[in-house]
Amino acid sequence: MLLMSYDEKAAVNAQAWVDQCILAHGAPSTRMIDGYELGENLFYSSSLDSWTDAITDWHAEVSHYLYPSGSTNGKSVGHYTQVVWNSSYKIGCGVKLCPNGIYFYACHYYRAGNFKGWPPYQEGPQCGSCPNDCEGKLCTNPCPYINKYLNCPTLKNQNGCTNGQVKAWCPAACNCTTEIIPIA
Repeated sequence: MLLMSYDEKAAVNAQAWVDQCILAHGAPSTRMIDGYELGENLFYSSSLDSWTDAITDWHAEVSHYLYPSGSTNGKSVGHYTQVVWNSSYKIGCGVKLCPNGIYFYACHYYRAGNFKGWPPYQEGPQCGSCPNDCEGKLCTNPCPYINKYLNCPTLKNQNGCTNGQVKAWCPAACNCTTEIIPIA
């Protein structure tokens, strides 16, 4: 799991969304940085709550989550899984008091998480996927690239990165040998 840091671009993006007071998730096109989609968690309250309250609320969905399959009872776990998503490493947040008296909170995550059929992290020892890049039991080695296709590791093994299509389609697989690679 990657060490998370606060990101001003993601914060500006989240604030722009809550400023509209549309109390729902935005389309993917409303949460992009450098051509990459951001993950999004939303929180609403009739009073000004702390960020700790919002994040604790999202994380509380863990009580409905069974690794690696997902929800145990049909209840939402997407906020929890985004909070703990392995390849998310930047977060930015915003809050707005909307005209209806509701405080609207949003956090945007770079890289987005919550991909159907994928667990949010891999079980194993802390820093097991980054033994040489570990700080405070969290990894510090994000891959700056994203593969276009899920089968890029196979394409790389079969054809190599000297193949022009593999190189174009699979920049993470070709350039990140020790970094944590995002799913998409």
